[in-house]
Amino acid sequence: MAVPYLRALAQAGHVLCVVVTQPDRPAGRGRELRTSAVRQDADRLGLPVLQPAACGDPAFRDSLRVTEPDVAAVVAYGNLLPPGVLGCPSLGCVNVHYSLLPKLRGAAPVQRALLEGLTETGVTVQWMSPELDAGDVIVAQPVTIGPDDDAAALFARLNEVGPRLLVEALRLIAAGCAPRVPQDETLVTWAPGLTTEECRVDWTEAAERVRNRVRACAPRPGAYTLRAGRRLKILGVAVVGPTSGTQEGLPGSLAETASDGYPVVYAGCGAVALVAVQPEGRPVMSGQAYARGARLSPGERLG
Repeated sequence: MAVPYLRALAQAGHVLCVVVTQPDRPAGRGRELRTSAVRQDADRLGLPVLQPAACGDPAFRDSLRVTEPDVAAVVAYGNLLPPGVLGCPSLGCVNVHYSLLPKLRGAAPVQRALLEGLTETGVTVQWMSPELDAGDVIVAQPVTIGPDDDAAALFARLNEVGPRLLVEALRLIAAGCAPRVPQDETLVTWAPGLTTEECRVDWTEAAERVRNRVRACAPRPGAYTLRAGRRLKILGVAVVGPTSGTQEGLPGSLAETASDGYPVVYAGCGAVALVAVQPEGRPVMSGQAYARGARLSPGERLG
């Protein structure tokens, strides 16, 4: 998420005195140390990089202060910055957040917007404060959520808007006319990170709610259900049948009739067709391919 912002700042002609990113971490089957995408891009641009193990470390704060930054632009860093770090840039720190603040403060605004079935979200660039996502707003732009958007698609659209908005915010700061619009605390909603249990499909929910859960979790970590005790990730569904009225089958049970070859599962109200799934230990596949190989039985219950 952060790489397009680094590139946009470089292309806009800003002097990037230092890039701060997460430390190298073990990844893959071999658990070899892997650098972040931000570090890789910073190296390509020939920029100095700091990778503190803890952003509250006094040594990191001192290293940052030596660079004498005017502004710090924070995008998806993953840690709250302590007051000592927030105070290093002479003009302050700004943060890019993927919602229209004060709505959906927190770690997972994109996923929560989809889970709640919202049709609009946005990008906000805010002055940072010690409280999470509570800073005054500089600029914000709405972004429509399409009916077929999952988290990956929505992130991609927000990533097109956000870098331009950050560059505009920095232009306003440089000109000395950046707004400081206080957030209305009476309108605050929260977007904490999704838990494993929240990614589990509850088949007693209405079909549209099941679909929203799948959209919010796709592609990672992926919504899931259980079949014969093994996890089945569900990465795409389509609502089929009525969304109100009487229920034809038990929630979680497989219908006798498929939808264009896609297996159909009854929800608490309505039903969904499994469009894309990933059985445990296997690659992602279409619902049609899964139905052909899994020997599904009508009436069999998932979950």
